[in-house]
Amino acid sequence: MLCQCPKLTPLQSRLAASISALALLALIYWTLSGPQFAYAAELAVDGAGQIRSGEDHNWHRISGGVVFDGDEVQAVDDEEQMVLAEKRATSQNTTIQGNNIGTPADVAAGSLTLWQYPSKQLTSPHAANGTGLPGQVPGLTVSQPESDGGTTVYISANVCEQPRWVGVGAQTFGPPQLTLYVSTTPNNQDLGPSGTQQIAYNFTGGFVNASIPGAATGDWYMAVSAPTLSSNFSGSWNYQMAVSIDDYFHRADSTNFLHLIDTDDHSALLFTDNLTTADADTSTYKSWANISAPFILLATNDNYTGYMGLENSFCGLQTFVRNHSQIQASQKDLAGEGTQVEMGIVTRGLGNKPKQQFYVKGLNTSTPYTAFLAMDGNSTASGDGVVRGGGTVWNSKVDFTTKADGNCQLMYNLTFCSEVAYAVPANPQNPDVSTFDKLQHFYDNYTMTWYKPFTYTLGQIACSTTPGAQYSMAKTCDDCAKAYKQWLCAVSIPRCEDFSNPAGYLQRRNMGQPFWNNNSMLEDEIINENYQPMSRAPSIQGSNAYDQTYISSFATNQSRNSEIDTFIRPGPYKEVLPCDDLCYSLMQSCPAALEFACPYPGKGLETSYRRRNASSGNVECSYLGAYFYRNDALGLVPGALNGIVAAGILSILLVFGL
Repeated sequence: MLCQCPKLTPLQSRLAASISALALLALIYWTLSGPQFAYAAELAVDGAGQIRSGEDHNWHRISGGVVFDGDEVQAVDDEEQMVLAEKRATSQNTTIQGNNIGTPADVAAGSLTLWQYPSKQLTSPHAANGTGLPGQVPGLTVSQPESDGGTTVYISANVCEQPRWVGVGAQTFGPPQLTLYVSTTPNNQDLGPSGTQQIAYNFTGGFVNASIPGAATGDWYMAVSAPTLSSNFSGSWNYQMAVSIDDYFHRADSTNFLHLIDTDDHSALLFTDNLTTADADTSTYKSWANISAPFILLATNDNYTGYMGLENSFCGLQTFVRNHSQIQASQKDLAGEGTQVEMGIVTRGLGNKPKQQFYVKGLNTSTPYTAFLAMDGNSTASGDGVVRGGGTVWNSKVDFTTKADGNCQLMYNLTFCSEVAYAVPANPQNPDVSTFDKLQHFYDNYTMTWYKPFTYTLGQIACSTTPGAQYSMAKTCDDCAKAYKQWLCAVSIPRCEDFSNPAGYLQRRNMGQPFWNNNSMLEDEIINENYQPMSRAPSIQGSNAYDQTYISSFATNQSRNSEIDTFIRPGPYKEVLPCDDLCYSLMQSCPAALEFACPYPGKGLETSYRRRNASSGNVECSYLGAYFYRNDALGLVPGALNGIVAAGILSILLVFGL
């Protein structure tokens, strides 16, 4: 049955129409007057980075008297609208504060923060790059501003602090990483796991970067999303967000640019790759050789595992090592006094090009460490307002473990054997060599003493003569002297390893001496084991080549340099044998009249030399300039022939037992 509505008079009809029109106008006014954007808004997302079901996806708008607030949508009256407006006025502003400024922010697990880069900053003047370095090195390429077609916007972020491990047992992995969303069009605020017109970039090791090419006009938006956490982690993320029209404020590079030279039981020696390939007589080479050390070192004892997940973040690693009293080199360490890291530019090593060296002291015995190469700012300045002021990390970390036995000591900066830089046999309890200077003097004096007879012998050769009368068309007496010095330094200053090191390529030495720290001897069953130093020795009647023990063999019961046993008395240790190409180069470079020759494989070579293993990351044979994870050398001549005994200087060679 239809409703019988009362018939309105003309006056009543006009009144009803007026009331309806006023109501419609009020509704339109209410809608248009509502706030359209709230800074520092956060959107809850699940562990997969998706917005939780049942939640308002139009999170950044407040309209029609309905506001997204936490886990529910609720109607608000005029009084509540005023309270919300007041809260918005005091909330954190996530507008990028300026070019080349690392703006800090916190983001909780399962939340998202929106950032705005205002259009006015696109037209800001470019900042000066500063003095900078004498040349480019890996990871430090400067981005060039575009001359036309808009401005490139460089976006980067570093996680400075992250959720901590609260899981059971030792930490073996870092917390989940953040995600950066960057709009591909101006004025687009619909960003996040379910946003539109955007590109997602995953943080890696606490670092992320992205760029917007050709940004001509408009405000640009980006967002940082945090995943939910498992029960293994607790806390939130603190990070720096930076945008620049000059270059990335934060940077990370994967180049293997830092290398371990060697360790002893309380220190480590590391250096960078060559900083330049320029020749020594060029201004570029001289500038690098004389520059203040531009890099820093960040290192941590591996017992502190909280750095996992921050490997690519400068502010993250810096904050971690500071909070846990770990290792950080800085410009104050250039003085080298009262600091844990001594650093400076050296030219020793492969190619004799400038490198930066780090000597890290005060380490724990038999302890694993992880080291990162970094640069604070752009080497000229750092911090806000500086192009590339957020720092750089080379994320090819270097893992190393200090030695355990205490009778190998790092040695470098010798006067004569200036290329030596590794651990050598030592004895901390022997007052004659208990300090670095005393041990250095011993090895310097020994090698210089034995080099003099060689120079007398070489002086008998007609070196300064016509080309046709020279002993070689390819080599000179200078080449011979250089090859002999390399050989002499390598064989008379052994590269020392712990006797407890089980590596098969190491040669046992001094097994008949007592240990330096407790005067005990190796057990009889060990030193009386059978030892065959020459697998292809001739079967001569009366020969003991196949019937030796460790205690009876010269190769295992003594040092190659006999004065190490009589003067230093390091006790049992193991030696990284010199590379056999040092011997081959010596023979090829020197006059035949000196009669240099090398032992044959299977007939003594293996107890005196070892061949390089290019596929190994270890230093399996010793050469001047050797370091871990690179087992080739520059400037050494390979050879197929062998040679080390000089008839003219036989007394010298007999010292080494060859």
